[in-house]
Amino acid sequence: MQVTAKVTIQNSTYEVWYDFFRSYAEKRAEFVQNEIVEKLSENEAKVSFEITNLEGLTDLSASSEIIEKEAEMGVTTEIL
Repeated sequence: MQVTAKVTIQNSTYEVWYDFFRSYAEKRAEFVQNEIVEKLSENEAKVSFEITNLEGLTDLSASSEIIEKEAEMGVTTEIL
């Protein structure tokens, strides 16, 4: 399933968010492929990818480490 999402970062910057996003790229690669990240502004990004394992990606996204860091940065994600 191909997905495109808009990421808005309210309490941080694209660069800080992107560094965090890259920190768990190997884990994400178990569940998605063909991932493309595009900087839209200092506080927005567009991420496109193909989901290969929805249940695994859902579990990863629900991990406390990711939820806490995204809350700290004020991250919201909108599926386009």
